[in-house]
Amino acid sequence: MGSKSSPFSERIAWMEPIPHLPDRLGPHQISKWQPIAGDASGRRYWRVELHEGGTAILCRYPERWHSIVKRDLEVLLWLRDRGLPVPRIMAGDANSLWVLLEDLGAIDGESSLRKTAPEARAGLAGRFLEPLCRLSALPVTKLPHWNPSLDQAFLRWELNGFEMWSLPEKTRQKVGKVLQPWLDELAAVVARHPRVICLRDFHLNNILVDAEGRVGIIDVQDLRQGPDTYDLASLLSDRAMPEMLNADQRLAVAQLWADSVEAAPGWQRRLEETTLQRALKVLGTFAFLSAKGLPQYLRWVPRTASTAAGIAEPLGAPAGVMAILLELAATGGVDVW
Repeated sequence: MGSKSSPFSERIAWMEPIPHLPDRLGPHQISKWQPIAGDASGRRYWRVELHEGGTAILCRYPERWHSIVKRDLEVLLWLRDRGLPVPRIMAGDANSLWVLLEDLGAIDGESSLRKTAPEARAGLAGRFLEPLCRLSALPVTKLPHWNPSLDQAFLRWELNGFEMWSLPEKTRQKVGKVLQPWLDELAAVVARHPRVICLRDFHLNNILVDAEGRVGIIDVQDLRQGPDTYDLASLLSDRAMPEMLNADQRLAVAQLWADSVEAAPGWQRRLEETTLQRALKVLGTFAFLSAKGLPQYLRWVPRTASTAAGIAEPLGAPAGVMAILLELAATGGVDVW
């Protein structure tokens, strides 16, 4: 991860000019290129056609990201060696900044759910849990230290973004004596949860489903130790999930996860606490992205703030915190305070 001057500094990079696209990488000759949407980092992606037939995903990393390429490749190899459905590395290395990966297809979890009858969606979403079940069986102490753990300090650092970007300075001054201790305690509580290996960004758009119905996962480079419900919270609180599954279906998926991983007692409460922490972090992310010229993310603020408020109130959030969340839910956070 990059500098910690902002919880989101590693998620935004100025887009570099498109480099000259290679016509060969390793033994693979490339015949056609088609740009595809990537993540919020500086990585660039293309779906390419190969001379020998088939397609692959070509990734270009920004300059000076050699250590990040090395980490990403090591994470992919580590996960594949343990049976996780991640892309195979076809060619590339840290020196060249180019990587060619197996193409797991263009149908992501959201698209797959939309194509499925509403009454059958919970069953499909249950299959998305397979990677989490495999990860839960791996000893957390055996995970190499590629990325910082989701410990108390890191969780609290993530919550700084909510204060910095979702709230104007006068609001921070007004409620800081109440808000900051509450955020401190939330980070401490979530950090005490049982620990597992987390993907961290286990969202519907990072889940791919091929023609045979096999589930694959991408964007796994943030692999790290974290709370046991973290990836489940990522999935169930995905911004598209309320449209895909109703509350009963989401509860059924959560119960399936708990049964499959033999979750420790109290997992329902832990899931709520983790979901709240993630919702606040995401609110800060949306506000940050908007401030950096991507205002389209603000459309997700009301729903996310409403989710946070719905969890925070029964967990005993102070009145000042609830006022902030309810105002964000009502207005979307534009010129609120």
